Amino acid sequence: MQKNFLKIALRYLWRYRTYSTLNFVCLSFALTCSVLAVLYILNAFSYDKFHKNYDRLFSVEAYVTFFNGDQAPRPILSASLPPLLKQQAPEIEEVTRVAERTCSFTAGERSFVHNGYFADDNFFSVFNFPIVRGNKNKPMSGQNSILISEPMALKFFETTDCLGKTLIMTDGNRKEALRIGGVFGRIPHESTMQFDFVIPFSKFLADNSWANDPDAESNRTWILLNRNTDKSQVEGKIKNLIRHRESSLNQELFLFPLKDKALFWYSQGKRVWRGMNNVVIVGAIGFAILLIACFNFINLAVALNFKRYREAGIKKVSGSGRGPLIFQFIGETFILTLFSLVAAILLSNLLIPGLNSVFHQEIHLNLLSFKMLLFFLSVIIFTTLASGLLPSLYLASANPLQVLKGKIAAGNSFSLFRQSLIVFQFTIPVILIICLMVIKTQDRYMRDYDLGVEKDRLLVMENTENIQKHAEPVRTELLSIPGIDAVSFTNCVPARGFMPTNEVTWEGRDDSEKQFFWCINTDFDYNKTVRIRMKEGRYFNRSFSADSMCYVINDVAAKLMKYKNPVGSSITVEGRKGTVIGVFKDFHVVDLAGPIVPVIIRLHPSGRQIILVKFTPGNFTELLARIKAAGKRYDPDAEFNIQLYRDLPSYSNLNLPSGLVGLAFIIALLLACLGLFGLASFTAGSRTKEIGIRKTNGATTFSVMQMLLGNYTKWLLIAVAIALPAAFIMAQIFLGRFHFHTPMPVWAFLAGPALTFVVALFTVSWQSWRAATRNPVEALRYE
Repeated sequence: MQKNFLKIALRYLWRYRTYSTLNFVCLSFALTCSVLAVLYILNAFSYDKFHKNYDRLFSVEAYVTFFNGDQAPRPILSASLPPLLKQQAPEIEEVTRVAERTCSFTAGERSFVHNGYFADDNFFSVFNFPIVRGNKNKPMSGQNSILISEPMALKFFETTDCLGKTLIMTDGNRKEALRIGGVFGRIPHESTMQFDFVIPFSKFLADNSWANDPDAESNRTWILLNRNTDKSQVEGKIKNLIRHRESSLNQELFLFPLKDKALFWYSQGKRVWRGMNNVVIVGAIGFAILLIACFNFINLAVALNFKRYREAGIKKVSGSGRGPLIFQFIGETFILTLFSLVAAILLSNLLIPGLNSVFHQEIHLNLLSFKMLLFFLSVIIFTTLASGLLPSLYLASANPLQVLKGKIAAGNSFSLFRQSLIVFQFTIPVILIICLMVIKTQDRYMRDYDLGVEKDRLLVMENTENIQKHAEPVRTELLSIPGIDAVSFTNCVPARGFMPTNEVTWEGRDDSEKQFFWCINTDFDYNKTVRIRMKEGRYFNRSFSADSMCYVINDVAAKLMKYKNPVGSSITVEGRKGTVIGVFKDFHVVDLAGPIVPVIIRLHPSGRQIILVKFTPGNFTELLARIKAAGKRYDPDAEFNIQLYRDLPSYSNLNLPSGLVGLAFIIALLLACLGLFGLASFTAGSRTKEIGIRKTNGATTFSVMQMLLGNYTKWLLIAVAIALPAAFIMAQIFLGRFHFHTPMPVWAFLAGPALTFVVALFTVSWQSWRAATRNPVEALRYE
C-alpha cells in the first residue's frame, strides 16, 4: 500500500511538474527564511546561558530621573556598594565589581590595544568563564597580576603557555609591568560581557581613590542571589540604599537580570524591548513568508484539483473512504515539503556566512541540535497541514455520482477563498515596502538633520594625556597645517552623548531636587568647530580673562533653573561657582532619538577625551597623515584613530531593521508573484476555449487581456486598501520612538503600493498576453 501511495504521489508531481516545481521553489525559499529566522532567534535567546547561575545573576543599577521626568538606568555606580548591599539584603550570596577599561599592552616588539576588566577576586567563581591555564580556584594572585584570554595570549606569545611572563600596560601616561597569572578561554560570542584581560580590582582602587565616593561612577556591580530568592523582595530592601546614604542623590536601586541584558532595557520602572525588537521583526517576517508560500500552494492545489475530481470519484466508487483520500493528498504535500526542507537546509548553509557578515551575527546551523530537530518536525507538520489539508478535504468531498455523470465543477480559479488568499499574499509586501520607505526616510532625515556640524568637514580623533598636557602647542601645530580651520579639545561630540552630572546648583534651587545636566568641558574654539546658536549673551572670548570662571548654558537649562534673565546669574557646577554669560539653543548633545537636554558649557581641561578638527576639503589622505604625524611628535606610542563625523556610528542605527525589512519585502513579493504567475498560467489555460470563442466573435486582444487582468486588479486593490491603515499604524509607532522625526512620508503610501501593484500586474500580464494573442482556431480545433 505504501509503495502504491508513493508511486501515485510521485506520478502526480511529475505529471504536473511545472506547478510542482513552482511550489517546490516557493516552499524552499520560504523554509529557508524560516530556518534562518529560527537560527537568529535561538542565537538571540542563547546569550549568557553558558553561566550555570544564569538565572540568579543581576546587575545592580540605579534609576536616574532626568529633567523631563524620564527615568533611565545608570549602570556605573560607586565601588563602595558591596558591603552595604550584603548588609541590607542577606539573600545576596556574592557581590563582584567590574570596571571596564581599554589599555595598550606591549610584549617585546608586539603592541596591541585591548578591552578588559578590573574585577574582584571572585569574578571567575560568580561567572563561568573557564580558566585554561593557572590556578582555577584562585586565578588572581597579587595586585600586579593579569589574566589574559587565549586569543590575546596567542597574539602576543603564539602560545597559551605564558604563565609568569610580563606584559607592559600603558594606561594614559602610566606604564606598568604586569605578570601573567592565568589564561582564560575564548569568550563566547553569545556573551554580553566581552573582554580580553582581567586585572585585580584592588589595583583599580589603589589608583582611583575617588571610586568609593557615594556618587562616584566607577564600576558595574553584579550580585548572585541565593537559590529560591524573590528578586522583588531584594529590590525592595536595596531600593533606597543610596538615598539613605546621601539624601541629595535622588536615585533608586534596582536589579537588572543578566538574562535580560541582550534583549531588553529598563526605563520608567518597566522592562522595554531593545534587541527584542529585531527578534520580533525577524520572527514575524519568517512566519509571514512561510504563510505566503503555503497560500501559494493552496491556490495552485485547489486550482489543479479540478483535474483530479475524476480520480477521487473513481476511488470512492472503488470503495475508498475519505480518510485514505485525505491521507493520499496530504502525503503528496508532505513529500514536496520534505524535499523543500532539504533544499532549504542546504541553501541556509550557503547563506549563513554572508548573513553573519552583513548583519554582524554569529549564527550556526547544528542539524543534530534538539531544538533544531524539534523545529524541523514542527515546520514540516505545520507546512504540510497548512498547505495540504484544505485541498485534500476539498478533493475528498467529491461526489462520485456527479463525477461519473461528468458533472465536474467548472475550472474557475477565482473562488472567494482563493481570492482572499491573494489579498493576504499581497497585503504583506505592501506593508513591508511602506515600512521600508518610512525607515529609510527617517534614516535619511537623521543623517541630513542640521546638528550644527558640517559633517563632511569635521574630523574626530581621540585625545591622550600627553597631548592634553601640550594642548596649546598641539593646537598651534595643527592650525599651521594648510586646510585646517579650527581645533577644539572637548568631551562632547554632537549627538553622540556622554554621561551627565547632577552636581549643579543655582539660586532658588530646592535642596531636595537634583537634576541632571550634560556638562561640556571644552575651550575657546569649540564654537568654531561646531555651530553654537547664541540666543542671549555671548560665547567665551579670549579677550575676557574672567571667562575661565564663567558658563554658557542652553535654553532648556535656563528653563529648568526658572531663570527669566539667565545672563548674569550665578550657578555652581561640581563645586565651582561662576556666572552665566550666554544662552544658546538647538544644540543636540544626545542623538535625535532623545530630546534636547539641559547643557552647560565650561572652559575646563579635564575629561577632554576628544579633539575636533574642522578642515577645508582638499587632499584628505595627506591631511590625515600630517595630523597623525603632529600627534606622534607629542605622544609617539598613541594609535590615532581619526574619523570623519559623517562616518561615526549612530546610537539609533537603522541599518539592521531597514536591511531586514528590505530583504523581507523582496522575498515576500517574489514569492507572491511566483504564486500569482502559476495561478495566472493555470487560469489562462483553463479558459482557452472561452477566449477562443470570444475572439471568434470579434473580441480584441486588449479586451481579452482586460478581462483576464480585471480580477487580479480588483483583489490587488483590496490588498492595498487593507495594507495602508496597517502600515500607517506601524509607521506611527516606529516614528514615535524618536523625539525628532520626519513628517509621515505620504509619498511612501503612494509609491509603495504602486510599485507592488506594477510588479504584480507585470507578472500576470505575460500569461494573459499569451492567452489573448493565441490563434482561436488552435483553441477550438479539438471541438
